[in-house]
Amino acid sequence: MPRSFRDCIAGLIASAAVIGFGARDGSAQSLWIPRDRGGSVTLEALKPSLELVDQDFFSAALFLNVRAPIGGSTFLVAEVPYASFHGDFALFIGSSRVSESTAGNLYLGFEGSGSGSPLFGEFGVRLPTTEKNGYPANLLGQSADLGRLDAFFAQVISVHAAFNLRTVTQGGIANRWRLGTAFAVPTEGGGDPEIFALYAWQTAYEGRAVRVGAAASGTLFITDDTGNLGGRAETQLEFHADFGPWRVRPGVEMKLPLGAAASYVPIVLGASVSVGL
Repeated sequence: MPRSFRDCIAGLIASAAVIGFGARDGSAQSLWIPRDRGGSVTLEALKPSLELVDQDFFSAALFLNVRAPIGGSTFLVAEVPYASFHGDFALFIGSSRVSESTAGNLYLGFEGSGSGSPLFGEFGVRLPTTEKNGYPANLLGQSADLGRLDAFFAQVISVHAAFNLRTVTQGGIANRWRLGTAFAVPTEGGGDPEIFALYAWQTAYEGRAVRVGAAASGTLFITDDTGNLGGRAETQLEFHADFGPWRVRPGVEMKLPLGAAASYVPIVLGASVSVGL
């Protein structure tokens, strides 16, 4: 099948997914970056179950996260996203074999708090480094995490700011609340800037040999003038566990999109490995 026709098919599916998701922005990094240690490098591999798409096993979105202390309670944070799709787009007219990969939008920022304070702030920018036309790979990357859709939005620069409250009991029960905003500006095409509210709640047990937790995260499209607030919000449930007392920790993840998004991506499964700095 000609490549132009394959791209057309991929574009139709991508458009349908964006309509279903509602073109949302998202948070800067995973909620599951280790915070019981000074710094870390974490690699996540997330595989969304895309409806109408027959993927190969190694189709996945990868997120390389770095959280490095630079003095006191201040950290440099960065994320390098990458997505690779290999498989068939199965439609009524048949199927089209596609193999595409793309880099995502690089995130650079800072995180800091007062000494010993449970409050900390985030500020960063996601740069428009993703490829302009990598539809199957971009779609897979966006589908991997509703909280990081903008990691694979082409021709968009996003500025993020958020406040967090995180407490940990003596028994190792950690709770975190996150509230922030994102300002997304198209770099081409003349579109209008958009403003989003970011929210998340997370609870976890942080033991020496195992860490396990659940979270709900989402985005509210503030500048959208259609529908009510509930119709302009995208939320997902998240579950995570990592294991071992070692410097290198393996982990597993699961994300469950809610609402209309679940019709396109009912579940996302993943694995991770983090290395303490």
